[in-house]
Amino acid sequence: MKELTIIFFCTWKFAATFPVAIYVMGMSFTETLIYTNIGGILGTVISVYFSHFLIKTWNKYWPEKLRFRRKTSKIFTKRNRRFIKIKSTYGLIGIVILSPVILSIPIGAFLTVKYYGNRIKNIVFLIAGQVLWSFVYTVFYTQVRTIIS
Repeated sequence: MKELTIIFFCTWKFAATFPVAIYVMGMSFTETLIYTNIGGILGTVISVYFSHFLIKTWNKYWPEKLRFRRKTSKIFTKRNRRFIKIKSTYGLIGIVILSPVILSIPIGAFLTVKYYGNRIKNIVFLIAGQVLWSFVYTVFYTQVRTIIS
């Protein structure tokens, strides 16, 4: 039952699950890596495809002004210039890095689908970022647990 709990919570808020898995549930290093990665990968794949469906449905049923799509001619305001600078500086890699840590997995998947499309390459990048952060968090929290114990 504790494995399913960790998998479920990792699909939504990835970073907050590690202290629960290691300290509260007493999982080992390997168990934590396995179950958090299963949850993160499931959350990423489900969120990407649900986001794609959500954007298509939104564009189909909502008025023209509220649709999610790129306009052919951009109006360059101060806000647009700032967004373009951030997007060109950090891009997809920025979303991949921030998604499991600061954002949640569904929000990172939604932003990826909205701005970079629903491609396998984007899903692989999101999963790779999640696996990397899983390893970093597991190492950190298991080291803290051994220092405290």
